[in-house]
Amino acid sequence: MLCRLLVLSIIPLATVLINSSNTWTARGCVDLDSATFDKVVSKFRYSLVKFDTAFPYGDKHEAFTKLAQETVDLTDDLLFVLVGIKDYGEQDNTDLGRRFNIPKEYPVIKLFAGDRLTEPIDFPVELAVTEENLRMFLKRNTDLYIGLPGCVQKLDEYAHAFMKTADANERTKIIAQIENLDTDETVREQYQKSYPMYVSLMRKIEKSDKHPEDVITDELKRVEKLLKGKLSDAKKAELSLRTNIMLSFIAAKKKTQNSHDDL
Repeated sequence: MLCRLLVLSIIPLATVLINSSNTWTARGCVDLDSATFDKVVSKFRYSLVKFDTAFPYGDKHEAFTKLAQETVDLTDDLLFVLVGIKDYGEQDNTDLGRRFNIPKEYPVIKLFAGDRLTEPIDFPVELAVTEENLRMFLKRNTDLYIGLPGCVQKLDEYAHAFMKTADANERTKIIAQIENLDTDETVREQYQKSYPMYVSLMRKIEKSDKHPEDVITDELKRVEKLLKGKLSDAKKAELSLRTNIMLSFIAAKKKTQNSHDDL
């Protein structure tokens, strides 16, 4: 612990988190404790924190660390944190457990935004801790690009532009650009499957008198209700992709709102 604190005081924080093998439990994650938690978490726009036993294992831990590995090179604004709590011996980090009201039904996952350490967002206890659910949780609650299955970053950028403008002519142009978009071979198959869903959502917004975000929210609720019924595997897969794409529209709107807040 003393060595790690000395390193943190000498080398820039970002360099330590990326390059120091001593601080990583798994690639993409950093171990924090009572002495380092506030100092590190407050430096990042978002931190996804898993409070767990001192020696975590199993499917939930693997889902968390796998997502961290896949995300670490995509953005510098999201940190994956592991906090190990010992309720025996020296009882390491039990003070953090009490501070954030962590029950002993581990793991408990919370999303922190910057230095707002008293206002974390809880990962829903009713959801299974899977890589997909963690992605969706981040998609719903941040403005970061967290690609979900079925989503294409280029199309998400168009969704962002579409949700940003209220001009009907501009929205029509965006739809036309998507329909005429040239794609390379590496993304063409995914693009051809996804772009009709993006366009259909945009046209639904065009035809509605409601606010765009309300149209997407209503459609999201409708699809989520359908997914609870009896459907073929193919239909469930199709609706799941549509859900993911709708979350891109919601994230785009959230990003626009946060940009206005910064102004």
